Amino acid sequence: MARKSGVGNLARIALNAGRLKSDTSSREVVDIITFIESDWGLNLPLYPVQKVILKAHYGIPLDDDPSNTFKVTDFRRENAKEFTEAGYLRWLYDDGRSNIAEVIPGQERRNMILSIGRRSGKSTISACVAAYETYKLINKGYPQKHYGLSPNSMIQLIAVATGKDQAGLLYGEVSGHFSKCAFFKRYTANHTMSYARFQTPHDIEEFGPYADNPKARASVKVTFSACNAKGLRGAGNIVIILDEVAHFIEAGGSSAEQVYDAVAPSAATFTPKDDKGKPVEGDDTSSDGRIILISSPLGKQGLFYKLFELGKTAGDAADNMLCIQAPTWEVNPTVPSQVFKERFAQDRNVFFTEFGGEFSDRTLGWIDDPEDLYACIDPALKPRSRGDARRPYFVGFDLGLVNDASAIAIVHLDSEEKVVLDYIGKIKAGEGEFADKDRLDFDAVANWIHVLSRRFYFHQGMFDMWNAIPLEQALAKKGLQQMKGEHFTATLNSLIYQNFKALMWDKRLRLFDIQPKEREKLEAAGKEVPDHLEYIEELKSLQAEYKSKYVINVQAPQTAGKHDDLSDALVRAVWLASQSIGATRHFAGTRNQDPNQRAVSAKARRRNHRMRLLGGSDPKRQIQKKRR
Repeated sequence: MARKSGVGNLARIALNAGRLKSDTSSREVVDIITFIESDWGLNLPLYPVQKVILKAHYGIPLDDDPSNTFKVTDFRRENAKEFTEAGYLRWLYDDGRSNIAEVIPGQERRNMILSIGRRSGKSTISACVAAYETYKLINKGYPQKHYGLSPNSMIQLIAVATGKDQAGLLYGEVSGHFSKCAFFKRYTANHTMSYARFQTPHDIEEFGPYADNPKARASVKVTFSACNAKGLRGAGNIVIILDEVAHFIEAGGSSAEQVYDAVAPSAATFTPKDDKGKPVEGDDTSSDGRIILISSPLGKQGLFYKLFELGKTAGDAADNMLCIQAPTWEVNPTVPSQVFKERFAQDRNVFFTEFGGEFSDRTLGWIDDPEDLYACIDPALKPRSRGDARRPYFVGFDLGLVNDASAIAIVHLDSEEKVVLDYIGKIKAGEGEFADKDRLDFDAVANWIHVLSRRFYFHQGMFDMWNAIPLEQALAKKGLQQMKGEHFTATLNSLIYQNFKALMWDKRLRLFDIQPKEREKLEAAGKEVPDHLEYIEELKSLQAEYKSKYVINVQAPQTAGKHDDLSDALVRAVWLASQSIGATRHFAGTRNQDPNQRAVSAKARRRNHRMRLLGGSDPKRQIQKKRR
């Protein structure tokens, strides 16, 4: 009861202190949990896991009293486990879902990255932080002076959402808190559909209340915006909330990276200053600015995943970061199990991303089901070192000179107009015959391609012309003008990868893999044998990032050891071949036939040749036009 009495005193101080016109000094504030749950504050009950998250963010000690516990279950609302607040955070850390195991009292982690499932109350957490930080600014009396800013400076709290509708939903929740909370009534200036403005006690002292003078200054602004980097620069943002940041769609400068780069630097200026404008010396002189990224995740890619992984490292950048991943059924205990069971039955992989908050290679992988890819593997097909004479081959190439490999894929069309893989390989600086090289040069790459062109008749070839004009010139000098550099736009890249996927689904591809005899040979030698060849494993690991409804960006997961060089080369070769279906059935007098039928075809040609000689109709026995 004593604690409640103390809170009541603080509440009365918070409500009444601003009513004295001359009082612009900084006032004591309550912690965020008290502010949210008190009837004079937001009067909003929090779920236990939401409390753990907010306490860890603000450095508030977690309760570890065994008599005060809560339960979490699996998504079926079974297998309940009982935790204290401190015990739950330790459990998350041991499970790899938190970057900290305990809260050090007073140590705030102002950069918060929350990967939590849908319907877990993400907007509630964002709205509560925005309201609390506004409350803190007002209680500083004259926050511009506190931070050494110009008296006319606007201090802004900004929440950025995926679009206008999402921003509107977030604004609706926050504005509801502002209108219901008694504390804000005296300081509220005006609301629009996209922002709310507040007066500080200093604003009221200098210009009078907004209610009496609509032109009076209101120097605190809470803004809600759709993701567009161009419109977010310039203002000083003490709090930055990126809501559903993993789902920001790149269009006109609105990618997550561009938005983050536009707003994040502005939070660094909010350090307490003395009367001379110098930083106040003390135990903690870091900025009061906060950056909150809160979202249900996508694949292992993009800004959201990068920062989440960065927070789990042991570097200086991670010291101010709180990273937590938690599923909806743990954060929000009110969602019924039937909702989860239905979504789980519809699509298990998507379920654990949208509701489980999990980053997963498989969940949002470009190839949904590896069995579709395996169905295109022909056990009898072997890689070839040399092609058939006069058969047209299509070549895809991906250039890499320093960290990535240069990769090439060679394919042809068989008699059934299926795309058949003949050869796929790569060279890389620091490996194989280039082990002594730190960097490949264009001549070395061109020589490698030229050698292959003497074994396979290159009909068409393509590669990305980005930084590869010297390669195109080197190839032209060797007579390989059919190898063309293309400008790969996002749309063209999307079409090329989707073309491969469509042919895969239609089983119009014939791919090779590790031969059974080769596998037996390696196993007999005691060597570790991979499940599949490198290019197969690479295709399986690719991630698809949806830029729009019809445009996707396919690339390797942004983790160490993952690449997409072989995949880029293969899909380009398949693209060229598929564009020639129906147009290259005959070439140089020879029908496009399956190389596995080469012996039979040669025998038939020799028989026909002898028959023509017997009839005297062979062209060799006819008089040439010039002689006639």
